[in-house]
Amino acid sequence: MAAAFVGREAELAILDDIYLRAKREERPAAALITGLPGSGKTRLLAEFRRRQGASRQLNVGGYQTGAQVPLAAAGDLLRTLVKVPGVGRKLEEALFGATTSDERPLEPLRIFEAAHRALLGLEGTVLLCVDDLQWVDVLSLALCSYLVRSADAEGKGVAAIAATRPAGAGAAWPGSILGPDRITTLDLGPLERDEGVRLVSHLAPQVNRERAAELWTLAEGSPFWLGILARSGGERDLADYLLARERGLTRDSSRLLALLAVAARPLAPPELDALLTWDETRTERAVAELERSGLVVVEASAVRIGHDLIRSSVAAQLPPLQRRELHGLFAGWLERQAGDDVQLLLEALVHRQEAGLEVGNLALRVLQSPRRRLLGVDGLRNLSRIAEKRGFSEPRDVALHERIAVLASELAEHPTAMERWMELAANVSDPSLKARCFLEASRAASRIVQRRDEALSLLARARSLAPSDPVLAVEIEADHANLIRSVAHRMEDGRQVAEQAAVAARRLWASRDPTQLSSPERNAYVAALQAAFDSAVIEEDASDLLRISEEMTEVARGSEEATVAAALNMSRAMWFFGRAAEALDHARRAWLQSHDRVLRGFVLEAGAAFASRLTETGAFDEADEVISECIELERRIGGGAERLATGRVAVRSIHDVRHQVWLSRGDWRDAIASLEREVMFQPDPHYRVQLRGMLDLWLARCGGGALSGALDQHVAAGRTDAAAAGCRRCTRELALRLAEAFARLGRLEEAREELQRWDEGGRPAELSDQLWRRHAGALAAIPGPDPASAIAELEAVLAERSRLGMIGGLLWARLDLAGALVKTNTTRAASEYRQAGIEAGIAGAATEEQLAELGLRRLGVRTWRRGRASRGESPLERLSERERQIATLIAAGNSNPEIANTLFLSRKTIERHVSNILARTNTRNRTDLARLVSKAQPLAEAVEK
Repeated sequence: MAAAFVGREAELAILDDIYLRAKREERPAAALITGLPGSGKTRLLAEFRRRQGASRQLNVGGYQTGAQVPLAAAGDLLRTLVKVPGVGRKLEEALFGATTSDERPLEPLRIFEAAHRALLGLEGTVLLCVDDLQWVDVLSLALCSYLVRSADAEGKGVAAIAATRPAGAGAAWPGSILGPDRITTLDLGPLERDEGVRLVSHLAPQVNRERAAELWTLAEGSPFWLGILARSGGERDLADYLLARERGLTRDSSRLLALLAVAARPLAPPELDALLTWDETRTERAVAELERSGLVVVEASAVRIGHDLIRSSVAAQLPPLQRRELHGLFAGWLERQAGDDVQLLLEALVHRQEAGLEVGNLALRVLQSPRRRLLGVDGLRNLSRIAEKRGFSEPRDVALHERIAVLASELAEHPTAMERWMELAANVSDPSLKARCFLEASRAASRIVQRRDEALSLLARARSLAPSDPVLAVEIEADHANLIRSVAHRMEDGRQVAEQAAVAARRLWASRDPTQLSSPERNAYVAALQAAFDSAVIEEDASDLLRISEEMTEVARGSEEATVAAALNMSRAMWFFGRAAEALDHARRAWLQSHDRVLRGFVLEAGAAFASRLTETGAFDEADEVISECIELERRIGGGAERLATGRVAVRSIHDVRHQVWLSRGDWRDAIASLEREVMFQPDPHYRVQLRGMLDLWLARCGGGALSGALDQHVAAGRTDAAAAGCRRCTRELALRLAEAFARLGRLEEAREELQRWDEGGRPAELSDQLWRRHAGALAAIPGPDPASAIAELEAVLAERSRLGMIGGLLWARLDLAGALVKTNTTRAASEYRQAGIEAGIAGAATEEQLAELGLRRLGVRTWRRGRASRGESPLERLSERERQIATLIAAGNSNPEIANTLFLSRKTIERHVSNILARTNTRNRTDLARLVSKAQPLAEAVEK
């Protein structure tokens, strides 16, 4: 067609408005263009893209044989995003970095999260265009949904425009997640008569207006048919048109056209050379002839058939023998190019099936690719059908079934995985392989709520086979320890088994350099150590915690995920000993590394640990940031409907920490109501105990006796959950919370009973719990005969928490000390309340600050408020540590997106900080702020870590 664009002016205006809306509101806006084949969808989309040439554009294009190939349609989009300075590097590493088959397979969500960060690194409004949506593969659609959802959460302007046939594909369009008020549907009907006549005049200037009007009538307003009729002289049938064109084609051009029709995607001339074994000149001649005929188009050094209707017609007219021969030719070429590229391998598999060739070896090669997780559930089903047809008669068939079971486990398709592993166990005789099957079936069962009870019996069958593989034996024992704890709730038995697994792992591998261990060996060693560490946490065994943490740090060398897990364990061990600063450093390291390496599962776990340490050390502002990042990630992954960030044994969930921070920073009543709902999300009593205890404690702290009825209900439920969980540590922690709660309510006998339960628990607890026990004991003793000793104990607890940097507990110790002094020393009580208010304000603990002000008002004292900077005080001293860090980055010339990438924070979080910084420093803009920072410190002292 000629370059000029005719028709669809109204539709173009609507698309322009959608782009401007996304730009103006800094939020995604979407459109779905639908129409029958030949109605001009691609033509309209291409013209709109051309008119927005200066904008940032991301393009996705579906094609028929790529519909089964993961990310086939998103290739252009991904190639654009990997070029984004800085953040694109992580996406490039995920997509194209060197990997081997025994490493952890690439997860789609790792790609999605890296692409999300790269999208946010693009300046301005982004245009996301998707053509032939009906053939876009599932993973490319999921990626587009992820990007649109994340842009909506981050306040990023994205105009998402898709074109599709009217056959229900629009329901899958990612724009639909925005809601009906932000998506516009354009149904392309026939061109109007005047538009059709003008189009014919552009395509065939020699045709007069009367003839053009006749052609418009014949084409029924279809832009595609108008083009055919204008060029052909009047053929109304595509087959006739193609026959007319092909009669004049050379043999080479005909073969090239047939190959392009079978490939169903653009191919570069060098690729055509290799496929057809032609020299460059021969290919160029055939391409030029096809281009002159209007049958193919050359774009961006690639050759494609001019329209899908032409491709379909050419393919339909091919003799079956020739069609199968070309499918086989293309499949063989793809296999030779593929290496371990699962996309090319799967595309080759599609063509081998079309050619009627044997596919078992290729299917196995697909399943062994380190990028196999990209196949998704649809790929799993397709490959399962291939395996089912083959049975178990040959070793290759057994290997195929095993790899399908592995993929089902990796995709967390637990019912399918359990079924596949059980079927494989029934059809193999090798004891080690059979044991592996039962182990994996047990793991799948433990993740299915209705079948958890089967997990231990399945694992018992694996153990009974006594596998000779030492790696497998260690894995089985580590899993056995975890199941005894989490399913049978026998904590002491679980610990003994975990210790046995750790001893076996040390005996096998402790004498070897960890970097020389294979991935299966390291993973088994780490699993055994993690099981032993979790048991040590539950049993509050200080010596084991530190020893195992140090050992795991050494073993983890060479593994990204194990290194993050080791850092989290070390943080837990350091906190146990009261080394708060070191605990915070290790948690920060785990958070930054999991973020930097895009380990999305560990981001959630490390985020919970890091936010918890920040809260305990009084950095509520930064804790809030980390929690927000984790919750946003969970929403991107699960669309807001899933509780993905749930804790494992001995690890708190981000939702637990979120409520802890909410109780201190927001309206505690709203936090309590949300916490009561949160309990319903947790099916396991082990996890509910923590939530119940938090409810009891804060109902007493803030609600007093007015809410004692609700508190008693949660007390009873918490004790029931603690008994069901069978966890000594959780039971003791609940006793501490109840002791404090009862002491605050004046139920002193009950408080003393809970303290006695805690004391009877056994070995010494972590230092923070020891201080908590002393704090609760002092509260219970204040109304007694020796209040002076109780006050002295509170003073000692306060001093120790201050020395250790445990600010979260310090705030309550100071508030309680002030309350205890009210009857005997109002002056000092007022001083303690005032200091508590200052410390709470610095930490960002609004609830504690309000309680301090309430205490002052009850004493008749004017309440404390942070005001303007005093003379000689820099306005920067009003800022929190995080705000000073951001101010320094602003002064160094960084934009908000650059700061967000540097600090692993969302753009919304940075924007909120910048607004607060400008307000607190009384600066008008970033330039004024930069001037203020440069006067206060040299820019060379830039960013704190």
